[in-house]
Amino acid sequence: MNQETLVLGLNPAWQRLFILDELRLGEVRRIPRAIEFASGKGINCARVLQLLGGKIVLSHFLGTGYGNKIFDAIADTGIRQVPVWIASPTRICTTIVTNKDIQAKETTELIEPSPELTPQEMEDFRFSLEEIWESVPRIALCGSNPKSFDMTTLVNFDFSGKRLYIDAVKDIDGLLEKGVEVLKLNMEEYCELLQRLSIPLVTSSPQFWKIAATAVLERLPIKYLIVTDEENPVRVFYRLEGKLQILRLQPPSVEVVNCIGAGDSFLAGWIYADSLGLSVEECLVKATAVASARCEVEQPWEMSLERIAEMEKELSLIVESITE
Repeated sequence: MNQETLVLGLNPAWQRLFILDELRLGEVRRIPRAIEFASGKGINCARVLQLLGGKIVLSHFLGTGYGNKIFDAIADTGIRQVPVWIASPTRICTTIVTNKDIQAKETTELIEPSPELTPQEMEDFRFSLEEIWESVPRIALCGSNPKSFDMTTLVNFDFSGKRLYIDAVKDIDGLLEKGVEVLKLNMEEYCELLQRLSIPLVTSSPQFWKIAATAVLERLPIKYLIVTDEENPVRVFYRLEGKLQILRLQPPSVEVVNCIGAGDSFLAGWIYADSLGLSVEECLVKATAVASARCEVEQPWEMSLERIAEMEKELSLIVESITE
């Protein structure tokens, strides 16, 4: 990957992770250790992409307090940052993973409200993107936006010749009209999109996947529509010579340590594979292997490249391809 990917992680967070045997509400519990790090969908995606060998420029809004910690943490990684400093404080996300039962781990996430932007801070954002826009061939929008974020500021940029990857569902209508290389959603987000497009949400029908995906791809200029669903198969929908193509891949069974950020890791894996010119099947295999390996470690960038390669070999043998 010789050129940078612009990762728009517009709503970062300072992450506090607690891993406990069990949690009972109403009791005092002394926590053995707290793990803290810079996080948010954009940061997770950028750090995994860097681990894989990608070059990144990360754009994010950083507020008072923990914003400085996030900036310093990312600076230590060598990732190029384009921060927009804002008056509102950066949010904190607290994740509690209980693992008394290996087969039934539970993850609880407490997310503080997003910061609110001023018109001047939006103008600072526009100016910061203008300075780098021509040099980035790929743009990845990851996650939610801060309050009062004006999406038209981003939509008004020229996306000609750029590949746009979106891992978000809210406030993206204008961007979807630009033409999207990848729209990656989890099942809950996919259902939200279908409802917004008034597409029948009949998941009990054996034809649900075909009918819904066909409708989405007919209405929106999306090249690859990807739906992940936790431990269930990942599905990729696209059109080839007017026919709907479906790829389906069952993620491997792994011992989950922390699954927060698996979707962010999936997108990073796909972008990296795509930047190498790999086929859609190979992109799916790479992305699924990266997301699965992420779940085996506490923090996304602790993954082993050897472990990812091992999973890729196994997954490449079980990709299902369906032409409707």
